[in-house]
Amino acid sequence: MSLTDEEVVTPLIKEYTPPLTLKQRISRSIYGDPPQSLKQRFKLFVSGKAGLLALYLILVILIGTGNRVTFKLMQFALTNYSYFVSQLTTFIYVPVSFAIIWFKFSFTNDITPEMTKFPKYRFAVMGLLDSLQGLLITVGGNYVPGIMQSLLLQGSVPMTMLCSILILRPKGCLKCQKLFNILESERVRYKLGSTLPATCTDSKCLARISVDGREILGWQSLNEKNPADLSLFYAKASLHSASDVQVVTSARPWGTHLKTFYSLTQYIGAAVILAGLVVSVWPALSDSGGGQFQWDLIFFAATIPTALSAVYKEIAFREIEDMDVWYLNGWVALYQFYFGLFYAPLAAVMSDLAIRDIPSNLWNGFLCFLLSSNFITPDDGCSAASDCGPPSNPTCCDSCDGSLPNVSSLRAIYGVLLYMAFNLSYNILLVLVIKYGSAALMYVASTIVLPLGLVAFTIPALMGSHAQPFTKWNGAGLAVVLFGLVIYRFFAFKKKDQPTPFAEGDKVVLSEASTPCSSPPTQLKAPNIQLTSPVDNQLNSSSKRGGIPTSSS
Repeated sequence: MSLTDEEVVTPLIKEYTPPLTLKQRISRSIYGDPPQSLKQRFKLFVSGKAGLLALYLILVILIGTGNRVTFKLMQFALTNYSYFVSQLTTFIYVPVSFAIIWFKFSFTNDITPEMTKFPKYRFAVMGLLDSLQGLLITVGGNYVPGIMQSLLLQGSVPMTMLCSILILRPKGCLKCQKLFNILESERVRYKLGSTLPATCTDSKCLARISVDGREILGWQSLNEKNPADLSLFYAKASLHSASDVQVVTSARPWGTHLKTFYSLTQYIGAAVILAGLVVSVWPALSDSGGGQFQWDLIFFAATIPTALSAVYKEIAFREIEDMDVWYLNGWVALYQFYFGLFYAPLAAVMSDLAIRDIPSNLWNGFLCFLLSSNFITPDDGCSAASDCGPPSNPTCCDSCDGSLPNVSSLRAIYGVLLYMAFNLSYNILLVLVIKYGSAALMYVASTIVLPLGLVAFTIPALMGSHAQPFTKWNGAGLAVVLFGLVIYRFFAFKKKDQPTPFAEGDKVVLSEASTPCSSPPTQLKAPNIQLTSPVDNQLNSSSKRGGIPTSSS
């Protein structure tokens, strides 16, 4: 992690306490801390809190599964207008969010001056990355089966780990961290200065301290509590809050960083998830044509901007104590829609359209959505089969009015509204589970949604002619991925200096990939920001920064 001279940092390492087990976290979230007797638990359940929480959990599982299904049904209904879908499902949140922002500005004090001073360019960066994520999921995933969508987006876990390791590399060796702890114990506010070109080692710490531009202390003298240096230091720093105290050190050695940032079990869990994804795509990978694997790869690529967005939010929100979720979501949605317009050439390439045809495609998509008008009909030589479209069949015919059940039996407008209703409901329920329960319960529910979602894609009553057979490769991939998720989420001991979703009070940032098909939160957090943004609405749209989570996993 690279920090500027002006950034005030809070030391990362605190006194270590063993993490609670999954059973302990769930028990405390429902029955209190410390856990109560069985008789007290029964009375509490009957009184309503636990019963209400159980209802929320059931609804999260059911509606989360529906969120995955309706996302794919929406894609079928507007199969030739996926770029329009990507922009529409982003734009819908702009007027809604800013209407709520206006109300909050006018009648509440929820949006503080500190929030309004938050740099807008940071919202723009979030929107830029989230827009690319949505495009890859909605356009690139148009020809990826629903089962594969659910599995591939679990790759956001190892991808976010990789980006976190590369970008969030702390400063200083472990001895430097002890120095930070000493400063913190003395309540000295300090800044991290520029990174030294040399690297600290286990035997030599390079950290230096300066007060008002005068270097007065190194790690060795501080560690040995040299009286002369300490007296000067406390006189100038501890007793004078206006003093400019800076610590200059190196980046953390890579070996130490890899050992301390994530635990061994988390690395194992991520590796198992990747192995499960390889198993899932093996039939497409071994296909000599390679057509389906190409679309699977494009869809998986959405985990890259998802992970980068998550890491960027981890950095951006360190400077603010709180952020109103609607204020955040409104600005990010606005920038996400704006940057989505500049991704039109990429959408044209993925949709096999000429760039000059994008405006007409957007207009036809709008009429398909609003008026159920069909523009590509069987007379044009398109296919009305359930497996129409790439990689092997002709372009699908339009079924905006639901007249071609093998393409889509659902009108386009109903498909969009149904998905938006499920998506919003699912994310509100995630909020309620975290509020009345804990992040641990949210993880349990979202993990259960993964296999249920896969089963749902095989049911003709839900998917119609698009119901998929559940192959041995799907089953093997699901089993391995699920095993990896369980290891990563529930059996990994957190490192002392590692970002964690289980913050004080079980506040959590959902994964920046909080869309209908991806996995729930990863190991990133931001101060007092509990939910993911509804603007990442194309998938488990991983998680993220604040706002109504749009994840569906």
